[in-house]
Amino acid sequence: MESERPMSRAWLGGRISEEHRASLLSWLPWLGLILPMAALLALAMRHLGTPSLWRDEVSSVVFAKGSLGDLLTIIGRDRDAVGLANMATYYLLLHFWLAVGETESRIRLLSVLFGVASVVPVYFIARRLGGWLAAGLAAAIFALIPYVIHYSQEARGYSLAMLIGGALTWLVLIGVERGRGAWWPWLAYGLIAALGLYVHFFVALVVAAHGLWLLVTRQVPGWRGIAAGGIPLLLAAAPIPLIIVQFGGEHGWIPPFNLPRFYGAVVELTGSLWLLIGMTALLVLAAVLRRRDPRVWLLIASVLLPIAVVAVVSLFKPFFIPRYVIMVLPMLAVLASVALVAVRPVLLRAVMVAALFVALVLAVPSAYWSATNIRWREVGRWMAEEVQPGDRVWMQSWIGSPLEYYLHRASPNAAPDRVSFDEALFDSRARVWLALTGKRQGEIRDTVLLFLKRYQVVDARNLGARGRLFLLEPIDQATSAVSSPIGRL
Repeated sequence: MESERPMSRAWLGGRISEEHRASLLSWLPWLGLILPMAALLALAMRHLGTPSLWRDEVSSVVFAKGSLGDLLTIIGRDRDAVGLANMATYYLLLHFWLAVGETESRIRLLSVLFGVASVVPVYFIARRLGGWLAAGLAAAIFALIPYVIHYSQEARGYSLAMLIGGALTWLVLIGVERGRGAWWPWLAYGLIAALGLYVHFFVALVVAAHGLWLLVTRQVPGWRGIAAGGIPLLLAAAPIPLIIVQFGGEHGWIPPFNLPRFYGAVVELTGSLWLLIGMTALLVLAAVLRRRDPRVWLLIASVLLPIAVVAVVSLFKPFFIPRYVIMVLPMLAVLASVALVAVRPVLLRAVMVAALFVALVLAVPSAYWSATNIRWREVGRWMAEEVQPGDRVWMQSWIGSPLEYYLHRASPNAAPDRVSFDEALFDSRARVWLALTGKRQGEIRDTVLLFLKRYQVVDARNLGARGRLFLLEPIDQATSAVSSPIGRL
């Protein structure tokens, strides 16, 4: 008996050791989800509060402060108070989120959370198609795409659109796997899609891709699934044609669509020319190597159909802005991972993975393109310190002007009277603040030259890469004007 005890202890210790190792190994696949989420969180938090809110972000904050009744209204929505219905879901969520605080970083943190959460459906879609390795690769690829990082930092609804695009695709796979009798995945699909349509109308193109795939592959759910998913989706979609007809002209600022603009847009969407080439090659590779898997074609349709439809429509009515189709990026990341895990031999796969991640890492700095060229906060503070009673201001008009927003934040009572262009130009009896933005500096110069016949430049500040704020005094009243005003333009 004495000789058996050491053997028993050794055997018991060995069994515990094996169980311990098995437990540790069972956690390893989850690192493929946790680490990319942590990486995206860290990348999105970098410089989060550095740039001022830009025009669209200010609009988000202004609209989110509208009354709950206005925010819940879709037909007859008060556009001046709560904006267009195209981003209504995001404005409603931001309405409650603003209780957290109104610093730039706290406002944008909501988008960070949506972006980080988008890694979850990416991971689980890839796991279904290619196992744990594909899941970890897809999550890591998605987390490093510059466009994902950038719009996870912006106080707009685009990171939420990515989350919804990925979640809807995941729910389609769950619904199909559970068979025609399942209804709850389709109910979840219908409810999320209904909300998603009012995060961005182009979410409807992802829904259309899913519907087309279900019809072509003959995997349409049973009548309970159709009813559960279709009713909330149809109710939400019903007002959209009326809204588009009524407010379709709101996008008149989008330039005409052509091949160079399309090329630039898809390069911007993927992150760089090399990433565009790599992602396109991997999409084709996934279609070839996994052509017998209908789920791969679901992802391909979810990526290509929205881009193709927007491109074709833009030939007649320009709508092709890359961020409008940002919801395709989760599926693109999954396709890249599925293609990579299908590559043989393993050495070739390792080289391709390394090349892709080198390209992604090199492109990451482009995610922060706006971190240093948006200065509305600083200029608003300067204006609040310098404004005097009787001052007037003329600025190019938009809802929720960043300058007005930051001026009010710095000093609620410091706002000068806002006047028309003619009043500012011809009624030269008081100081004028002139806020100008434009794609070409020549546009700003030409406008200021008109004013220099009656005014002199006292001081000026850059609003950003494309704008300046000038303080002008009437020539007959100026006491310390700049000696060479043209040189300051």
